[in-house]
Amino acid sequence: MKGKTFGIFATVLLSASMLLPAFAQAESLDQLDQKASTIARQSDKISAELQIALNDVNETYQEVNDIRSKIEANQETMKKTKAEIVETEKNIEKRKEIIAQRMKEVQVNNAADRTITTLLEAENLNEFLNRAYAMSVIQQAEKEKVTSLNEAKEKLAELKATQETTQTKLLANEKSLADESAQLDKKMANLKSELAANKTSLEQISQAKEVETARIAAEKAQKEKAEKEAQEAAAKAEAEKAAAEKAQQEQQAAAAAQAKAQESAAASASSSEPQQATAPSQPAAPAPAPIPAPSTPTTSGRTIQMQSTAYSCAESVNTYYTALGIDLRQNPQVVAVDPSVVPLGSMVEVSGYGIAIAGDTGGAIKGNIVDVHFPTVEQCIQWGRRSVTVTIIS
Repeated sequence: MKGKTFGIFATVLLSASMLLPAFAQAESLDQLDQKASTIARQSDKISAELQIALNDVNETYQEVNDIRSKIEANQETMKKTKAEIVETEKNIEKRKEIIAQRMKEVQVNNAADRTITTLLEAENLNEFLNRAYAMSVIQQAEKEKVTSLNEAKEKLAELKATQETTQTKLLANEKSLADESAQLDKKMANLKSELAANKTSLEQISQAKEVETARIAAEKAQKEKAEKEAQEAAAKAEAEKAAAEKAQQEQQAAAAAQAKAQESAAASASSSEPQQATAPSQPAAPAPAPIPAPSTPTTSGRTIQMQSTAYSCAESVNTYYTALGIDLRQNPQVVAVDPSVVPLGSMVEVSGYGIAIAGDTGGAIKGNIVDVHFPTVEQCIQWGRRSVTVTIIS
């Protein structure tokens, strides 16, 4: 039975040696544990940097959206200002046409004479002054209308220039933020690549530890087997030696008794020659069986409408690590998706949640369902189940 068990261990060792790198086989469990601990610390550091970068991305995208809103609002204001300038210019032209028409009527119909006549027909000085004041007010009103329209046009022109300057600055800010966002995206891609490489290394170390553990177990089993066989052989040799000694003693006693009997017979018969008893040769004790030596075994921007739920690593049924190896304690901004719908490892924006990494999967996450992660169960309960818009950024 133990030979069969050892054969299984040997098979495991041989299979693992074909799959793992040679350097991993040569390392002890302590060395592998130390290497895994170092890589885990690196992964924690990368996860923290990834979370910081993700927060920066969210802030940058928020700033970009704010600036775009301002640009759209400013464009709308510029559009209204241009329309007001055109309307004011039309009013100025109409007012000028009215004044020109009146001047023409004055020249054609002797309106000046009628004005003088109107003044002279006043019955008293008070009425004369009232008529003169009324005519002056009318003329002044016409003049003020034209002046007011011109001033309004000038103010609108200044406002238009200010809006155009503002628009230029907003567009420059938008480009700057877009460049910054591209750099952050590149940084996040590098961090995710490092995290994936660390995950692969940890998996290789885990496999190497399994092989080393199996090798140690097989070696221990073989050693125990050899020790047991040696003990059994020694016990058997000891038993054989004791049996041989007992047989030798019995033979010696029988020989002594026979010699004594022969001496008595020789004393009673003087004519007889004394007989010599020769003790039979004693059989050699069997050599102890050799102890067998222990043997060493051979070794962009697509938008999708989805239903959203929430989960937390704080729940006892969940682990701290995602399908991509992200530590949710260090990097909580992660969503679980169906890889056939949203590529695993891509950046997505979930309405009401923000920008996150599609870094996890789940048995119940099939089709247009996204499961957002929160650090606490209370936040998951507040989120509940809702319809969201998911934008695949990269």
